Amino acid sequence: MIYQLSKNYKKFFLSTIIFGIILLLYKWSQFFFKKKLLYIFNDQKLWTSIYISSIYFFSISIGSLLFLSIQNISKSGWSIIIHPIMNKISSFIPYGSILILIILLINIIHPNKPIFHWMNDYLYNPKSIYYDKILMKKKLYLNIPFFLIRNLFYVLGCIFFYFRINKISYFLNVSYSLKYYNKLYSNSIYFIIFFAFISTFLSWDWIMSITPHWFSTLFGWYFLSGILINGIVFITIVSIFLKKIGVFHFFNKSHMNDLGTYIFSGSLLWSYFWFSQFLLYWYGNIPEEMLYFFKREKLYYNIHFLMLIPNFIIPLLLISRKNKCNSNRLLLISIIILIGHYIDLFNLIDPNFYNKISFGLYEISSLFIIGGSFFYILLSNLKNQTLYLTEHPFFKESKEYKNHNL
Repeated sequence: MIYQLSKNYKKFFLSTIIFGIILLLYKWSQFFFKKKLLYIFNDQKLWTSIYISSIYFFSISIGSLLFLSIQNISKSGWSIIIHPIMNKISSFIPYGSILILIILLINIIHPNKPIFHWMNDYLYNPKSIYYDKILMKKKLYLNIPFFLIRNLFYVLGCIFFYFRINKISYFLNVSYSLKYYNKLYSNSIYFIIFFAFISTFLSWDWIMSITPHWFSTLFGWYFLSGILINGIVFITIVSIFLKKIGVFHFFNKSHMNDLGTYIFSGSLLWSYFWFSQFLLYWYGNIPEEMLYFFKREKLYYNIHFLMLIPNFIIPLLLISRKNKCNSNRLLLISIIILIGHYIDLFNLIDPNFYNKISFGLYEISSLFIIGGSFFYILLSNLKNQTLYLTEHPFFKESKEYKNHNL
């Protein structure tokens, strides 16, 4: 089955990119008329909003590749139908990871260090009034050269495994050779080992180091569970969408039921890490750690607890098999969860810089520009591409997959 992409979809997302740019220019025009044009490049809100959107859409792509690799190494038969969808969603990995790396580089050379305060030299000078003893003790890890080397390793590794797995999947579907199936299995193992190793350090570097005085022993697992949920939820949304427009015929209620089960169990896992992290700090009652929650509770109107509604309460609806097998309900729940995890990422980063919720034109324009680019790249990769991995040894099993409990 070859999917011929309607030009209207690409035009729509190209329009969202243009609209986002217009919003950004409108915001910048305010500085132009106030003769503060140079302030644009020093505007912390600009960099944080781009940074949040970049990590968010990157997490969807890398989460999709992670879920694909899990299916490969578990030799699951039911999911072969959606393997090409997972491959296409992960196509944003090279763009997203390079974008994040560019933002990190800009922060390194920027005189005001808009995102990573710990990069300022005066914090490590004993003669400075801003000398920070805590950061001085962490300098062995938090220093710019080592930080840059680590992040190059993260980015290049993710890009390598994306192209590697994508290439092997392509040859598996055109060569009729089982050797590519074995290569897909082994490379998926290597990627999971690689990402399991870097995900903790990546979460420390990209998010937790923004507030270097605060740390969490569970943060790596918390971040990883959010990435996996983002990937599975978006796989579900794209699969249902393609089914609704009539180009994904073999995707059935049994596949939806299994994806819904993964979303439900993954959301419970994320909620477990959320609760465990909060419980440790609440019980320990250590002031420098509890400040993280106090700010989000008082100044951000309990955003830390309110985000449990889309990320924990709403997914509980998937206990019902009827909801998992109803495409409209599953689609709506998936979209709500996806919004909930953006709120989660916003909650992790934005309160570190501001004393009130500040969601405005910068955040909206960043979502339109980066999100529009994400969808445009996805749809461009779907164009004229087969939606089925027909030469996979388990393809027939997946095509005829039926859950007998339905």
